[in-house]
Amino acid sequence: MPHRSVEQLRRDLSTMTTEELELAVQHHNRLYWVDDAALIPDPLFDQLVERLRSLAPTSPILEAIGPAGAGEELGYGDKVEHEASMLSLDKAYDEETVLKWFDSFEGVAVGSPKIDGIACSLRYGSDGAIRLAATRGDGTRGEVITENVKRIADIPARLDAKDLEVRGEVYMRLSIFKTYEGKYANPRNLAAGALKQKDPAKTGDYRLSFFAYDVLGTELSTELEKFEYLASLGFTPVPTRRLERDQLQTHYQSVVATRFDQDFEMDGVVFRTNQVSEQVRLGVTAHHPRFAIAYKFQGESGASRLVDVLWSVSRTGAINPVAIVEPVFLSGATVTKASLHNLALIEGLGLKHHSTLLMSRRGGVIPHVESVLEAGEGDIVYPELCPSCGNGPTVRRNDVLFCPDQTRCLQAQLGLLKHFVDAIDCKGFGPKLIEQLFDDGIVRSPAEFYALQPDTLLHLERMGETLAQKLVGNIEARRELGLADFLRSLSINDLGKVASKVVASHFGSLRAVREASAESIAQIYGLGELTGVSIREGLLERAEVIDRLLEYVTVLDATAEAETSSADGAGPLTGKQFLFTGTLTSMKRKDAQDQVQALGGQTPDNIVKELDYLVIGDEDFAKFQGGWRSSKLKKAESFNAQGARIAIIGETEFLTILKSGTRA
Repeated sequence: MPHRSVEQLRRDLSTMTTEELELAVQHHNRLYWVDDAALIPDPLFDQLVERLRSLAPTSPILEAIGPAGAGEELGYGDKVEHEASMLSLDKAYDEETVLKWFDSFEGVAVGSPKIDGIACSLRYGSDGAIRLAATRGDGTRGEVITENVKRIADIPARLDAKDLEVRGEVYMRLSIFKTYEGKYANPRNLAAGALKQKDPAKTGDYRLSFFAYDVLGTELSTELEKFEYLASLGFTPVPTRRLERDQLQTHYQSVVATRFDQDFEMDGVVFRTNQVSEQVRLGVTAHHPRFAIAYKFQGESGASRLVDVLWSVSRTGAINPVAIVEPVFLSGATVTKASLHNLALIEGLGLKHHSTLLMSRRGGVIPHVESVLEAGEGDIVYPELCPSCGNGPTVRRNDVLFCPDQTRCLQAQLGLLKHFVDAIDCKGFGPKLIEQLFDDGIVRSPAEFYALQPDTLLHLERMGETLAQKLVGNIEARRELGLADFLRSLSINDLGKVASKVVASHFGSLRAVREASAESIAQIYGLGELTGVSIREGLLERAEVIDRLLEYVTVLDATAEAETSSADGAGPLTGKQFLFTGTLTSMKRKDAQDQVQALGGQTPDNIVKELDYLVIGDEDFAKFQGGWRSSKLKKAESFNAQGARIAIIGETEFLTILKSGTRA
C-alpha cells in the first residue's frame, strides 16, 4: 500500500482503519528515528498515534514507538539516532576548576572513576527485553551493536522493568587483557574491536565487562537513587561516592593513589550533580552537559620558561591568550606553546614575563601551564586594541576579552565565513578562497556569498570559468535552508549542532526563535538557563547578519521542511529512495545524493524495505553480476525475498535516470 502524503494523512485521519494507522505509525516512526528523514511534522505524527490509541489501545505498534521500536529491523553497524544526545564531558585538570563547577549548583555531587572504555546505550522495551544497543558515535547518532552486547555477561538480556534506557561503558578487565599483551596496544582498543565483531558470537570470546552509569525513563530524583536502581536491575554500577565540596579533591587524590590497584583502566574522575532537578536547570551546551565534569589525570610534566604571550581571535570575536614557551619534551612530544584559555588563568597563576612554568600534557595530549615555579618580571599586558583588526578599546566580559567590532575584524569575519559555508554544506569554498574573497572585498558577510557571479571570481588565483560557474551553482543550490542548519550557521555560542536542532524543533519557525525569550529557550529540555541567555544574546548580536541573509535565502519552518520534502509533484523523483554503495566513478557519493534530492528523491543512510534503488558503482556492479555480494546487497536481497521491491542497478543506469529526469 503506498504511503500517504502529509495532506492525504490530514484528510484521511478520521477514516483510516486500525491496520492503516498501524502501518502509517510504524513507517513514520522508522523514518524519524532510523533514516533521519522525517516526512511529516511531529504534531501530525502525534495525531496518528492518538487516533490509533483510541481505536486499538492494546496495539503492539503503540508499544514500539521510539528508537527501540524503530530499530527492530536494524542490523550490525546501521546508524540510529539517540533519543537524548550522548555528549562529551567538560574537562578539568585542577582543583580550582572543579570547585568553580561545584559552586554552580545546589546540593552535593557524586564522584566515580572515568572508565576508559566504549560508551554505549542499551534500550529495553515494554516486555523488559533488550531491543536496541548502540555506540555513542558522534553523540547524536551511533552504530547498532544489539546482538554483540547480548554476549556480555554484565548486561542483562531482560529486566524486571520496561521502557528504560541504560548507559554505560563496555571495557576489558586488565586481568583478561594480560592474555593478549604484546598483541594489542591497550585494553580499550581491543574492547572496541571485540564489540564490533560482525559475527556477534565472537564478541563473547573476549569476555568483556560493563559498568552502568545512567538510566533514563524513570522518575528518580537523584544520581544515588539511580545507582541503587541499576544495581537492583542486575547491572554493575560504576563505583560511586556522595561528596561535599571539601571532599572533591581528597576523593580525586584517593582515586589517583589506587588507580593501578583496580582491574580496569581509568583516565580521571567524573563528578556529577546529585539532584536531577539541578541537572535540568543547568542544562547543556552544544558540546557537554553543565551538570558533570571530568577531572582528568595529569600527563608527564616538566619546567620551561615563558617567552611571550600571543593573542588570537576566534570567529566569535573572543581574543584568546596563548603562551609561547621554550621547547620542553613531554609525553613523547616537544611542546612550544599552550593555551592560557582566559584572563582568569593568567591572573590566578600570577603569570609574568619570563616566568618559569610547570608544563604538562594533560591526558598525555593537551599542552597546559600547570603553575608558576619562579616568578618573572613584568606584568602580562592585555591588548587594548584587537590584534587582528586594530579596533579598540577591547571589551572584557567576565574573564574573556572581545574585539569591540567583529564586523570589521579580519580573523573573526574569516572564521564566521568559514563556519557559515560548512554549516550550510556548501562545497568548494575552502579557507584560501574565502581569504581571497575577503581580501578583495568581494565577500565580507555571509549574505554576500549569494551575490557572487562567475565573472566576479575569474580574476582570482587558479580560477577558471568552469570552477567559477560550479561555485556559484553550489551557493545557488543553498538558497533554501532548513531552520536548524540556518541557526547553526550563525556562529552563536552554545547554538551548535545539537542545540540548533532542538531549538528549531521546539519553536518551529525563525520568527518564533527570534522572538523567544531567554527563559523560554532555557525551558527546552536539556538547555538550561545559561544556554538560554547565551543563545538569546547571540541572536540579538547577529540580528543584522540574519536580516541581510533573509534578503537572499528562504528559511524553512521545521514543519515546512518535512512537508516540502513529501509534497506531491515536488520533482520527477519524488517518492523514490536511492541508496549508494561502492565507489562511483562519475561523481562523489555526496554529489549523487544531492542530485537525487534536487529532483525530489530521498537518500536514506541505510537499507530499508521501502528503498527503490540500490545503486552500485560500475566496477562493483560487474562483480555483483558475477556473484559477489556485499552486506548491503545481501540485506537488499533479503528484503526482496520478504516482498520488498528494491532495484539493484549500476552507476550507468543511475545516470540515465538522472538525465531523463523522469521516474523509472
